[in-house]
Amino acid sequence: MIRILCVCGNGMGTSTILKLNIKKICDKHQIEAEEESCAFGEAIGYLQNTDLVLTTPEWAGMLPPSNAVIATTKNLISLDCVEEALLKAIKENFPNELKQD
Repeated sequence: MIRILCVCGNGMGTSTILKLNIKKICDKHQIEAEEESCAFGEAIGYLQNTDLVLTTPEWAGMLPPSNAVIATTKNLISLDCVEEALLKAIKENFPNELKQD
């Protein structure tokens, strides 16, 4: 299971939409994941228990160092953009989480 953190500036609308989209993507690709969302200011409290962070390039550059993999997309709302960034990060860092057909 991958623990995924969705981070945006305020942590209300955008990160919640991102969290729901990530859930859809993980369900579609049979990826076992636990999704969480938060504002940038709250992210430090989640990073210790996170495997993968999905955020924008701007916020990614300001996150404190951690063991979490950081994946970025310029559009946190677009399902296609999020799916591309998420699957790329999982393939590169957590390949065993992808179901083989």
